[in-house]
Amino acid sequence: MSMYYRGRDYETTSPSGLAVDRALLKSLWQLASPVKTLLAAAFFLMIADAAADLSRPYLMKVAIDHFIAAKDLSGLENLFLLYLATILASLTLSYYENLMLQLAGQRVILTVRERVFRHILHQRIDQLESQPVGRMVTRVTNDTDAVKDLYTDVIVAFASDTVMLVGIVIVMLAIHWKLALASFIILPFMFLIAAAYQKYARRAYRLVREKTAGLNSFIQERLNGIGVIKAFGAFRNTEQGFGRANDEYLQAGLSEMRTFAAFRPLVDLLYVAAVILVIYAGGVEAQVAGIEIGVVVAFLRYMEKFFWPIKDMAEKYNLLQSALAAAERIQPMLVDTETAEPDDRPAVRLSPAKIEFENVWFAYEAEEWVLSDVSFTIPAGSFVGVVGLSGSGKTTLISLLLRFYEPQQGRILIDGQDVRDIPVSLLRHRIAAVFQDVHIFKGSVAENIALFQPQISAETIQAAAQTANIASYIEALPQGYGTKAGYLGSSLSAGQRQLLSFARALATSADVLILDEATSSIDSHTEHLVQQAMEKAAAQRTVMVVAHRLSTIIHADCILFMHQGRIVERGRHEELMALQGRYSRLYQSQ
Repeated sequence: MSMYYRGRDYETTSPSGLAVDRALLKSLWQLASPVKTLLAAAFFLMIADAAADLSRPYLMKVAIDHFIAAKDLSGLENLFLLYLATILASLTLSYYENLMLQLAGQRVILTVRERVFRHILHQRIDQLESQPVGRMVTRVTNDTDAVKDLYTDVIVAFASDTVMLVGIVIVMLAIHWKLALASFIILPFMFLIAAAYQKYARRAYRLVREKTAGLNSFIQERLNGIGVIKAFGAFRNTEQGFGRANDEYLQAGLSEMRTFAAFRPLVDLLYVAAVILVIYAGGVEAQVAGIEIGVVVAFLRYMEKFFWPIKDMAEKYNLLQSALAAAERIQPMLVDTETAEPDDRPAVRLSPAKIEFENVWFAYEAEEWVLSDVSFTIPAGSFVGVVGLSGSGKTTLISLLLRFYEPQQGRILIDGQDVRDIPVSLLRHRIAAVFQDVHIFKGSVAENIALFQPQISAETIQAAAQTANIASYIEALPQGYGTKAGYLGSSLSAGQRQLLSFARALATSADVLILDEATSSIDSHTEHLVQQAMEKAAAQRTVMVVAHRLSTIIHADCILFMHQGRIVERGRHEELMALQGRYSRLYQSQ
């Protein structure tokens, strides 16, 4: 049984606003607790760098008004050495500041990515089915990378730019307060432009994230089904679908760029206006009271530096909006545990299992019942087959037993204990399942049998392969159990993959073995091998087999025939054949 996307809407529009942004920033800042020392050190280095940077226009003023005007070359040489020292200090401080920020950001994002992946891993199946795989990949990769920028480029940089702006204002007022006040006339216009930019930027970044996820989903889905696309020659439609998704992503990106492209020229225009204003006001002041040329030069340099932090903050606001748009999606994954599969109950030891379904009702969608009042008992150590036409609810029984879903009514018991009272990890450790769709992971054959669990020994792996009748196949491979299985098991045949999945189930030493139509897509020879393996495994386990081919369950202790979510016939093969009912007709049709 494979997970599939049920097509429910996942990309919902999150509420936005100052309060929401503050809540997001607060939760993300809490994640930085382990690296706050690094961030604080980077912040102080930024302040020192800003101080060195702010000193240079003033040193230029001193050079013009005191040394060049007085033709004092010796004093100018000393001032040059001091100017050079501030440049070297800025370079050194900037290097260590960036180093600390990147180190802090990488450490935080390591934690964030682990939490996001853990949240996805432990979500309930119904939650996972509502999310295309590509979007989940986007959460773990693109969105976490965007959040990283918050720590490496935004938070401390915003503080540093603020310090720089305040420092420039203070220095300008100290040098010539009248000229400084004249220069500040442009500030209200700057605030208006920034407010207008903020209004449109967030919307653009949210759209980019949504279209990125949509593009990833399309690529993931089509590549997973590339065999079907090739078999049906569906190249044109696939290319057209990709073209539409790609164009939507392009348009979202262009919208984002247009938003920022409109902002930066306006800032540049204000800078030009500020320069003209300083020159004009300086000329007026020179006529009225006289003003040193070094002051005007210093003011022009300070005005230039004044707009650097503003442009930088605009770019950082760019990153901030991108990070917040990404944080809107991953923040619930960092704090929400309600959808995670429960695993916090006290450990309960299960014995080889008696399984009971008591008046179970279940629907994937409200009131559309897939199971209706289902009751049956599987005694410990017995072999029970479940058969019926497609859509009768057979696989749903397994999903409920494994707690992929919870029944709306009724109970499922193992040895008299409700499965909802058993920790999920323990429940699934005691129940091993073989599904119709076999997933082979990247790694060796042995790793796929053990599912990368180090506690499963090589001896256990080999014994499971022997019981599953696949040992001879594996031993004939170039590196035996160490042979790489290939992407999705490409180096193995379909029958070998099915037998490998059977060995995987046996390697867990579970008390209950479940087969979900595990022989429906394999050849008769492999089916015979699976049947032999099942008979050997059934000697020590409770076995429940959902079967498409009735030949695999004719020796079952009991056969349940399902029709439209109900058990309509039950008994041994001979008894059901004697009834001349649905089971008999289905068996004869095969």
